[in-house]
Amino acid sequence: MKTFIINNWNKLLLLAFTCIALIFAFSFTLDENSKKLVDDSFKQAVIVFGSAKALNGVISLAQGTEINLPFVIVAVGEILDPINDLVEQFSLIMLASLVSLGIQKILLGFLTNDIYNYVLFAFILVFNIWLFVRFSKDEIIRNIFFKATFILLFLRFSIPFIVYINDVSYNYFVKPQYNIETLNENIMQVKEEVSKINKDTVIQKEESSFFNKIAEKFDMSFYEKKIDEYKNAVDNSSQYLIDLIIVFIFQTIFLPIVFLYILYVLFRKIV
Repeated sequence: MKTFIINNWNKLLLLAFTCIALIFAFSFTLDENSKKLVDDSFKQAVIVFGSAKALNGVISLAQGTEINLPFVIVAVGEILDPINDLVEQFSLIMLASLVSLGIQKILLGFLTNDIYNYVLFAFILVFNIWLFVRFSKDEIIRNIFFKATFILLFLRFSIPFIVYINDVSYNYFVKPQYNIETLNENIMQVKEEVSKINKDTVIQKEESSFFNKIAEKFDMSFYEKKIDEYKNAVDNSSQYLIDLIIVFIFQTIFLPIVFLYILYVLFRKIV
């Protein structure tokens, strides 16, 4: 027995590894937790994307405000052009993040499916038998089959592993500095402030008398005040958006690609 263990320690190690892998593969808790993490991230990204589009809407509305002075027309909303451009770019990044999370959801659904688990079980069963029982001239097909088994194992655990690593990285390293919920609340506050200014401007113009409206056409202080109000409202919004861009690129694009590449390199070395 001792001699058998010494002579076949590497095969026994592979046997133990594949059996443990099967236990985790059929662990519903592991799969459900990873799915919940992706679902929560997807919902959070949808909320932030909606906030960005809402801010884009009120800024676009503000940009329609114009100063109609004699011989010149000046758009009050021009002061909001830079932030509006940033919001549009941020929307594209959020769209890419949603696509990344959507792909992760699809892959998780496929890789944690019962059919995939049963196929993996069959491959591992044959793999372990083939470790100890050899056939004549089976070297080539045996190598191909063993590599196929490891590929199935790699695929089965790569996405759930990335999801867990992503969650741990965000909660322990990213969240203290870039809290998505707090940043989103700040964006919504900016949106509410800009919306309030838009609403007050409309009400003020509607309630102005005919002579006041004529006077306003020649009163630059009225428009300067509005410009100051818009400046104050969007003062910190650029930083909020940039912080959100950083965290979503890191969490949904950069980190998954890096860890997938690391896993791929390790997998190649193992195979």
